[in-house]
Amino acid sequence: MAKITISRLFEVSKYLTTDSGKELKDALVYLSEFVEVVIRNLRNGLTFEGNFDTQVKQVVLNPETETVILSSTTRRVKEVVVRQVISDTYYRLDGFGWKYNSEGNVVISAGFKDATGGSPGSNENVALALLIHFG
Repeated sequence: MAKITISRLFEVSKYLTTDSGKELKDALVYLSEFVEVVIRNLRNGLTFEGNFDTQVKQVVLNPETETVILSSTTRRVKEVVVRQVISDTYYRLDGFGWKYNSEGNVVISAGFKDATGGSPGSNENVALALLIHFG
């Protein structure tokens, strides 16, 4: 049995033989070509970081304390995403936020819980891998 792929789902020839397909020929051809390009790029290693204005950054922060991740910058931050919590202890992200402070710096604040529901101690720092998206 042939492997089902997105490109197989958009084989135009099957659809163009129907009445609806004849009416939507241009749209189906465009969609088929678009999907084929996307699949080819993904197979060739298209990455988010390589194709968007982003910065990957690792920061160490004290839970529930604002930490500067970018000093005043001319590039406007669109979003900050946590990619990974880096710790010897299993922590899950319990809360996360980012903003511009009054000095124009981008700051983050995060809360964490361990497997039992406990939080890191006030003197325990936790590292985060961040994706900063500009736009």
